[in-house]
Amino acid sequence: MTTANSRVRLIFIRHGQSEANKVFELICGQSKRLKYQKLNFDYILCSTAMRAKQTAELALKLTDMDLSKLVLSDALLEQSQGDWEGKNRYLCYSADIMTQMNDLHIEFTPPNGESIRMVQKRAVNFLKPYIEQAKQRSIEETREISIAIFGHANCIRSIIQYYLELNPKYTWLIGQQNTAMSEILFNEHGTALVKVNDAAHLTFPIPGSSEEN
Repeated sequence: MTTANSRVRLIFIRHGQSEANKVFELICGQSKRLKYQKLNFDYILCSTAMRAKQTAELALKLTDMDLSKLVLSDALLEQSQGDWEGKNRYLCYSADIMTQMNDLHIEFTPPNGESIRMVQKRAVNFLKPYIEQAKQRSIEETREISIAIFGHANCIRSIIQYYLELNPKYTWLIGQQNTAMSEILFNEHGTALVKVNDAAHLTFPIPGSSEEN
């Protein structure tokens, strides 16, 4: 049950690229930003996929956050593309498939895969108990509670669409760059989008970092 005196912030962090050197380069910028903003997470949730886990572990290590808080879950995995996994999407998207995608939007399911709606259902069901627990902690400790979620583009899009009650048709337009951050705030006024696809750490130097020199 939503309580007027609670404040809970969801901080979504998309994973870095799969190549090791690129992961380190991108996450270093992300981590410097987390440290500069003095962010500290009360709950840290992460997909079991290697690229998400690697992003989370490196970010937490570089910011001196408690690695023991990290909770891994298959519920935060990226959308399964089924028979399309590893294939060129342009070769999969026939005229009939495109019509189905345009008609069904997030309900469209790749052959033997998952729809974004399926991804949304498993992810939200996993998150709800944490959010309710965080709201209770917020009341008891009279402070804002933060939940970091390290995950994937379509999974993050689906969660944002659910909580903001956006038109499902435009879910795919919610941008999600590698290592981008998005935030949702639950408070006495309801649910608010604080920021989405914020990747400023990839473009602008963090004060005090070597990039300024």
